[in-house]
Amino acid sequence: MPALNFIDIFELFEYKTNGPVSQTVIQKLQSWNLIANDNSLKCDQGHNLILCANLEATDGFQWRCRKSNVNKNKKKVNCNIRLSLRKNTFFHNSHLFLYQVVSFSYLWLENVSLRFIVKQIKIAKQTAVDWSSFHREMTFSAMITHHGVIGGVNKIVEIDESKFGRRKYHRGHRVEGQWVFGGVERDSGRCFLIPVEKRDKETLLNIIKEWIEPGTTIISDCWKGYDCLEKKGFQHLTVNHSIQFKNPDNGAHTNNVEGMWRHAKAFLLQYCRKKRFFTGYLAKFMFIKHCKSLNVDPLPEFFKIAGKLYDPVNALLLENNSDESNSDDDTEENCE
Repeated sequence: MPALNFIDIFELFEYKTNGPVSQTVIQKLQSWNLIANDNSLKCDQGHNLILCANLEATDGFQWRCRKSNVNKNKKKVNCNIRLSLRKNTFFHNSHLFLYQVVSFSYLWLENVSLRFIVKQIKIAKQTAVDWSSFHREMTFSAMITHHGVIGGVNKIVEIDESKFGRRKYHRGHRVEGQWVFGGVERDSGRCFLIPVEKRDKETLLNIIKEWIEPGTTIISDCWKGYDCLEKKGFQHLTVNHSIQFKNPDNGAHTNNVEGMWRHAKAFLLQYCRKKRFFTGYLAKFMFIKHCKSLNVDPLPEFFKIAGKLYDPVNALLLENNSDESNSDDDTEENCE
């Protein structure tokens, strides 16, 4: 299926950039796991909540329970619970229209500037900054916090370090920036890029053991710190970059990881590269590269991440179990 573009999103929202949405839009958001599916949410009495049209709500829908319940006085009363469509979702506490949020995600993944996004979807600069930070948290969680490993038996991973930065005062050869240690798996293109303050043996070996599966063939330069890799359960080949680009004896080279550095640095060109955000920038690059390696559209993949981290079903279940939610609060939330 072709990847979505900006026009597709505009058509999906039926050429409306604000206000209530249609049932078709709701179903698409449900397929992306951004809002709960029908019959998946329950009120604190255990009744299934029903998605009902409500033109007074920002999005045109809200969750309701209209079943009856017996109170302490053994009287039959209507449950009448109301929940915002956005409660505990990726859209929670946002005042943007659904079209603006989905469009922001698409443009952010396209790596355009925040200035361009602000202009195209008509939001405040600070709002764009906040949503960008929020999106970086999503990719950081997926690619760093809950990462998998690359490599394995009969797999090759190339590793290297590179410095990201600019010439000081835009003159001379001295580079002020951030050192990054990374690796890329041949054939699949799966990778990792981790900022490091020290490039010592202990630091890099810990990263290798965390990110690369034992039994992998690792190709690196001839730094002595890598000499122990075979003792750690890896196959190890080297290439001496000071005299050659390819080892004539075994064919070892690091062209793939060198190419990854070029693409990563080009990807990060637009960012001011504040140190505290650097891991988030790299996580975004890793996510985009991951999607390319799988040949999947980044936007639905990103929404899968968001749907897992902001699952309204689990969140509401926890609230009901701890008696933290009540109908008065939920009703107030819908008064927008």
